[in-house]
Amino acid sequence: MALDKEYFDSIHIDIVKKKYYNANKVEAVFEDIRNQAEALNEENKRMRDQLDTLNGTRFEIGNAILTAQTVYKELVDKANQRAKNIIAEAEQQRDEIINEAREQQEYAVQRVERCYSRIKEQHMAAIDSINAEWQEFLCGLYPEDEEQQLEAPAGGISQKNIESKVDAIARELFSGIE
Repeated sequence: MALDKEYFDSIHIDIVKKKYYNANKVEAVFEDIRNQAEALNEENKRMRDQLDTLNGTRFEIGNAILTAQTVYKELVDKANQRAKNIIAEAEQQRDEIINEAREQQEYAVQRVERCYSRIKEQHMAAIDSINAEWQEFLCGLYPEDEEQQLEAPAGGISQKNIESKVDAIARELFSGIE
């Protein structure tokens, strides 16, 4: 039974001779009140111990939360810093790769230009060689001894006309290469 309003309302001590209370009943009520008070004190002590334990646990949990928040913040900061470092390194590598590609491209362009220049020179030399052979061949058709024929025979072709035509053909071939 708990010490509450209902408990105290339920106490009825008979009055003996309208003056005195029955001592046994009073002692029984006091004994019951003492027992209830001791039980309440023990329960109160047990609850205070539980409260102290809970307060200690709450303090530990609070510290754990603060520690976790600090660790989380440090991890996020480290991760952000690492990400920045990785991005910076990647950008640096990208720039190096681009520069290397540009250098390789410039080198390739120079090589192609040199190659084209050599091919052009070889073609021009071949054209000059063919031109010389052609002129020699055509000149062989009209020997130099026959100066009358070289001067412009009637209805014929002079050596100078042949040379100019061969030069024109060579220029036309040369212009097609450029």
